Amino acid sequence: MKPYYQHAGITIYHGDCRDILPSLERAQLCITSPPYNQGGANLGYQPNSTVGQSLYGDYEDNLSPEQYAQFLFFVLAKSLERTEYVFWNIQFLTSTREAIGYLLANYKNQLKDVFIWSKQAVAQISVDKAPRMATGFEFVFIFGKDDTRIFDKANFPENGYVPNIQTWYKSESFKEHHATFPLELPMYFIQHFSKPGEMIIEPFMGTGTTLRAAKDLGRCATGIEIDERCCEVAAKRMEQESIFQIPSNGNSIIPKPRAPKPNMTEFLNRLVQQGKTVDEAMQEWREL
Repeated sequence: MKPYYQHAGITIYHGDCRDILPSLERAQLCITSPPYNQGGANLGYQPNSTVGQSLYGDYEDNLSPEQYAQFLFFVLAKSLERTEYVFWNIQFLTSTREAIGYLLANYKNQLKDVFIWSKQAVAQISVDKAPRMATGFEFVFIFGKDDTRIFDKANFPENGYVPNIQTWYKSESFKEHHATFPLELPMYFIQHFSKPGEMIIEPFMGTGTTLRAAKDLGRCATGIEIDERCCEVAAKRMEQESIFQIPSNGNSIIPKPRAPKPNMTEFLNRLVQQGKTVDEAMQEWREL
């Protein structure tokens, strides 16, 4: 299959990962976050979005719980066949919780650890006013060849460990795709679980954050994305120069966490009560 983009060790394919992933050569890592099976709904307030309720283009993202679980099983199985470790980012939602249970039950012998991405706690205030807990974390399930918590093929510091919880806040946004994770997330796993020159794969590439992190850290990477709009954004991101220099001593180059923003719900409510429009309040929130 002809790549959508290919340059300096970075390759992008436009298509369904179920068709393309089985043909990829072996890699060191897979770092990915699958669609959350929400049918494009409940995406929250995104005033700059140009995709509306069509987050994944032609892919409607509304499978039955059983179909969704089988979809995840297939992609995870093919990813495990081709890599040492798979880092699987997923949020606990009504639309994902059943599949998460199936996934952990069926792959319990390959689950090596659970990483927690701590983030800004945000409630879906634009959807309804039903009482709910604001989500302040996401899972990253780490799968491998066995269920031990020992990582034989890793790039850890001299102390022999890295924490399995980190706090990161998103600083980038893309009007074509707003369900993204921060650059620091793939950078963390790429730096500590691979070496320069090794290959990273990303079957649900989105706007190319994992590929951007791989390029910045001197790794090769292959991404697959079903939405051509995102392929175009990712290709443009690959043309940007890296803002990082890999230190010769092997020390971490991952940016330090930014200070947390105030609670978004309280912040927006306060500004609206002061007479600002929701758009104006959201603009101030993004500029923090």
